[in-house]
Amino acid sequence: MEIDTLDSLRHLIQCHPLIDNHAHNILDKASACNYAKYPFEQITSEAQGIALHNATSTLPLHRAASELAVLYGCPSSDWEQVKAARQEWVERDYDGLIRQCLQGTHTLLLDDLLTDQDIEPYQWHDQFTVSATKRIVRIEALAARMLATVMRAETGDVSVLENRFQAFRDGFHRMISEAIADPAVVGFKSVICYRTGLNVQPTDEDAGVLLQSFARTIHSSKSGYRVEDKPLNDWLVRQTLDLLQAARSGSKDCKNKPLQLHTGLGDNDISLVLANPAYLQPLIARYPNVDFVLLHSSYPYTREAGYLACVYPNVYLDLGEVFPMVSRDAQESIIRDSLDIVPTKRLLWSTDGHFFPETFYLGNKQFRNVLEK
Repeated sequence: MEIDTLDSLRHLIQCHPLIDNHAHNILDKASACNYAKYPFEQITSEAQGIALHNATSTLPLHRAASELAVLYGCPSSDWEQVKAARQEWVERDYDGLIRQCLQGTHTLLLDDLLTDQDIEPYQWHDQFTVSATKRIVRIEALAARMLATVMRAETGDVSVLENRFQAFRDGFHRMISEAIADPAVVGFKSVICYRTGLNVQPTDEDAGVLLQSFARTIHSSKSGYRVEDKPLNDWLVRQTLDLLQAARSGSKDCKNKPLQLHTGLGDNDISLVLANPAYLQPLIARYPNVDFVLLHSSYPYTREAGYLACVYPNVYLDLGEVFPMVSRDAQESIIRDSLDIVPTKRLLWSTDGHFFPETFYLGNKQFRNVLEK
C-alpha cells in the first residue's frame, strides 16, 4: 500500500498540469538564435557581459547542457554542439520546439512588459497551453509610459512641475484602475528591488520631497524615462497598493489581484542586501487586504520569505527562477527551507521563463524532479 501511494505521488508530481504564475514572453523566430543580443547562457545565469563568460563552468549550465542534449537528440552535451542542435530545430520547427518545452503547462501568467522588442504578444502563447494566457502588469513600465506622455520639454518652473506631476499621478491612477478592471490582468508586478530596494517607506512622503524626486527623474532621463529615485519608486508601490486595497473594499465581486515583487536573485543591478524581503514587513502589515507574492524563492533569503508567508495571511512565496539558476543541491535546500514553516497553500510555482522556450522546459523539469526526490 505504501509503495502504491508513493508511486501515485510520483505520478502526480511528474504529470499534474502546472500554472506558471510568473513568466515572460518568448522571442519571435527571427530573434530566437540571435545570441549576440540574447546570449543563450542566460538560461541558467543572471550574469551579464564579461561575467557571463564564466557561466559555462557552472553546475547549473552543465546540468542544463545534459538535459537539453536529450531534448534536442544531440549525442553530445558539449555546449557548442547543443547550441548547434538547437539552431537546427529552431529553423526547422520553432513552434514544435516551443510546444515540447511547454508540455505540462496549463496556463501562463506573463509579465509582458519586460521589453517590447523581438517578442511575441502575450495572446500568441495561448496556442501552446490549455488555458488562455493572462497578464501580470509591471507598474514601473506603466509609470515610464505615463512620464513619456506628460513630458514634452524640460523645465525648472515649480508650477509647471506640479502640473505635470498632477497629470502623471492622474494618468498612473487611471492605468492601474483600468488594469484592475481588465479580466485579462490577474496581478501586478514591481521591480522596485532592482531600482531602489525593498526597504519601501510604508507611509506617504512630504509632498515637496515627492515633487523633488519627480523632478530628478525627469531631468536624469536621457532617452526614455526610467523611474529609479526612491521617493517616487516607493510612491508608485504605495499608490498601486492603495488602489488594490480600495478595489477589494469597494466591491465584494472585485477579483483579488496580488502584487508580485521581485525579491532576492537578480543581476548586478540589484543591491543584494536590499533584496531581502524582510524589508517589506511594515508594508505588508499596512496593507492586510492585498496579497503579496514574493518572487524567485527570495533566494538567498528563502527563510526570511518563508517567515513572512507563515505569519501574514496575505503573503505567498513563489518557488521560481532558482530552477534552473542554481545547482540541484541548492534547489533541494530551497525546497526544504520553504517547507520549514510555510503552509503549503501559501507556496506558488513559476518558471520565470523568458525569451527562450527552454527556460520553461528546464524550470518545469527540474522542479518536478526535485519535488519527486
